[in-house]
Amino acid sequence: MTQKGKFILLNREEFKTWLFSKKFKRPIKLIQNHHTYIPNYTHCNGKNHFEKVAGMERTHIVRGFKEIAQQITTFNDGLICLCRSFETIPCGIKGANQFGICIEHLGNFDLGGDQMTEEHKKTIIHLNAVLCAKFKLKPNINTIVYHHWYDIKKGTRTNGKGLTKSCPGTNFFGGNRIEDAEKNFIPSVLAQYNQFLEEID
Repeated sequence: MTQKGKFILLNREEFKTWLFSKKFKRPIKLIQNHHTYIPNYTHCNGKNHFEKVAGMERTHIVRGFKEIAQQITTFNDGLICLCRSFETIPCGIKGANQFGICIEHLGNFDLGGDQMTEEHKKTIIHLNAVLCAKFKLKPNINTIVYHHWYDIKKGTRTNGKGLTKSCPGTNFFGGNRIEDAEKNFIPSVLAQYNQFLEEID
């Protein structure tokens, strides 16, 4: 675990320990998954994690946010960075922020973009599962959501119809559609979640 200012960089086990040591007042009902698109894997050198999140924060402030939009950023080497307080509502998905935790996965996971590393896959599954375990959310398409499933103007859930972004990517665990998540992502998260529940018991 290393820290620079408010940003804290952890591995998977360190994050799990940190998360279960904390008590949060803000109710959490939704885990948001995003990709950054830019920066992407080509901008990572294994040593510039803090530089990347600080750069994102500067960009978000220019856009009118008070600070970095997301609570958590994940990296291609599997590390996890704590960014925005869990007690502060994120700026992730219009219409779905009040009870949400926003995760940005650094990379471009549209088709033709970055090929997700195995360490990154492990971290993304671990992170969604451990957050669900902590906040007592059973992993499914109503507790774990993709930005693509929401209309960016209306802020309503459309399951990919209307005016949407591709985020977290058209190749994110096999695709960004509801059926892709149900087939390729949720089952892996659920298996990890069940393992965490056994550890807690």
